[in-house]
Amino acid sequence: MLELEVKVININEGKNNGIVSRCKELSEYSTFIAKAYTFLKELDDKEKAIDEAVKFCQKHGILKEFLEHKASEVLNMLLTEWNMEDAIAVAREEAREDALEEYREIIADKDAKIADKDAKIADKDAKLADDAAEIASLRSQIAKLQNKNL
Repeated sequence: MLELEVKVININEGKNNGIVSRCKELSEYSTFIAKAYTFLKELDDKEKAIDEAVKFCQKHGILKEFLEHKASEVLNMLLTEWNMEDAIAVAREEAREDALEEYREIIADKDAKIADKDAKIADKDAKLADDAAEIASLRSQIAKLQNKNL
């Protein structure tokens, strides 16, 4: 069982200014959302409002670099209706992917250790084979010496 307690903080414009003002990106995000709401009231079209908010923020240097690279993702994300079931499904999938990656790393580490042990065993086998060959050679020499002395 997992118990999770989450504190939700309202970062809409004019709310929790102490927290928002300490983080430039959070402050700019708050401004972006406020602009989106303003344009929504004016245009009465969610997609156009978000698009206008993106353009406004880019023009005024608000989240500029992020929006230059991720504007379409922002638009898609804000237009997509999320519910708790979708959020849980996404979180579970991400957890599965993380666990799978961790498992792969563990397996790769164990495979490397096994390969190292296999190499050590192969070295010992080669040394034993060399020792066995040397013993056989010495026995042969002893047998020859014994035959000479008889």
